[in-house]
Amino acid sequence: MGQAAAVKTVGLRVSDVSGQKNVRASAVPTDFTVRELVQNLIAKMGLSRNDVEGQPIEYQARLNREGRHLNGAEKVADALRDDDEIVLTPNIDAG
Repeated sequence: MGQAAAVKTVGLRVSDVSGQKNVRASAVPTDFTVRELVQNLIAKMGLSRNDVEGQPIEYQARLNREGRHLNGAEKVADALRDDDEIVLTPNIDAG
């Protein structure tokens, strides 16, 4: 009874949209939101946070298993399974 509950994690395969940067995220806490996951992955992968004009780049996570972009507010536990593959894609606003 005196022990804290172990934090549950999942392992993910992650790439950028070009497929040139690939990492293994081996212990992603399932209580993270997708937004928190993406922010951590941007840093881990060394992706640019700003475009050539200095404007911030927002990234989305695309889940290959379901062929959809994940909502930033979704919990990792609800959206992802162990060994899922996600692709980080920049959110491009035309205009």
